[in-house]
Amino acid sequence: MRLLLAATAIALSDAAKAPGAAQYAALRPALDEISALRAHVDGGACVPDLGAKADALCAAAEARVVESGGDAKAVRDVEKRLDALLRSIYAKQLRTARAAAVQAFRRAKLGGEYDALIKAREEFTALAEAASRAEWTYDDDERELEAALLAVSRASAAARDATIAAAQQRASVFAVLRKLVLELSAATAKRLGNDADCDAGLAARVPATNINLSGALQRGKSSLQISCVPDDSAALLGASGFNKPRVGAGDLAVSWKGDV
Repeated sequence: MRLLLAATAIALSDAAKAPGAAQYAALRPALDEISALRAHVDGGACVPDLGAKADALCAAAEARVVESGGDAKAVRDVEKRLDALLRSIYAKQLRTARAAAVQAFRRAKLGGEYDALIKAREEFTALAEAASRAEWTYDDDERELEAALLAVSRASAAARDATIAAAQQRASVFAVLRKLVLELSAATAKRLGNDADCDAGLAARVPATNINLSGALQRGKSSLQISCVPDDSAALLGASGFNKPRVGAGDLAVSWKGDV
């Protein structure tokens, strides 16, 4: 586009040497305005009401040509040259608007894909309408936007389906593991008698001795425990055995446990 502007400037310079150079000199303010518009669009922003500004710019340039003595052919030539420059800005602005609509759809579709799709279309259409002149159309850009939105929607659906499939697969694995755990628990309970109706325990002390006998039936398994703790050493016992100093050998307790 810079080359096109340079070529137009050269053409104007050449025309300045020919009769009617004043009417071409009237184009210079329009070219300056077009350069400012292009710089704005090249920066990634959209020019508000580009279509109306383009119409006003062309009308002012045509009026200056007429005032400088240009005929109808000169006016058409000016319109054609300016329109070509403005169309390139228009096309780039539509691309920027289309990309912005796709990004907005990506962000908003989590709240509702259909509503986000409608909103993206409406925002693009509103901007494109404001940027268009009467003879400009954006049908191709609208079709490209539809294709881009559809591609994003399909990609999201594929990712969502893959996530759901992975979750279902994990759920199936967990279900199998849970079943195996239950079967193993049932087999262990059957082997150990975990399904016994009740547990029971009994303890007794042999008269006139330090010997204690205790028996238990738990989970279908019986046990017998024999212990011998001197009465005068019971106070020395703690949670982890004898815990006080000067414990003699005669104070030690003896314990035996057997399972049946």
